[in-house]
Amino acid sequence: MATLALALSACDSKVGGTPQAAGTSSSSASTTKPSGATGDNPFGDMKPCATLDRALNGQGYPASVPTTADAARSCTTEKKTGDETVGVTISLHAGQTINENIADPSKASTGTVNDRPAVQEREPIGAKGQCAVAMEVKPKSRAVVSVALSYGTTDQACTDVNDVATKVEPLLPRS
Repeated sequence: MATLALALSACDSKVGGTPQAAGTSSSSASTTKPSGATGDNPFGDMKPCATLDRALNGQGYPASVPTTADAARSCTTEKKTGDETVGVTISLHAGQTINENIADPSKASTGTVNDRPAVQEREPIGAKGQCAVAMEVKPKSRAVVSVALSYGTTDQACTDVNDVATKVEPLLPRS
């Protein structure tokens, strides 16, 4: 948990490139692909909601639900803690690297989650209190975990997303 935060926040390397629209090109984990995995899709029949629920188990989040915009690949959940609402989302993207679709490369840094290459992006949609971590799942695929806080700071969102990413990472396929 603390290792990830140090690994990602200690990175100085910025991510190069220019923003792109979605869909454009530019440990204890299993060492096999999930059933149904193909060369183009290492996720196979892996379910994003089941993965997120397993990673957040025991933390007071309700069962996650598919997102409206990308129900087949993304799930979200949120919980209220005092006045704060914490939203967590996971997306499984076959065919996209961790360096694609970064809105502002100056707010992204490279690092690792456990031993998996990753990119942390602060304020990925330009709003304070948001942070995302994209983890590499080969070949040319990624899992993106994001946290959005209703009142919290971007630093807190990044601390929270790093914590969730360390729990999601072992659940991802290795190919």
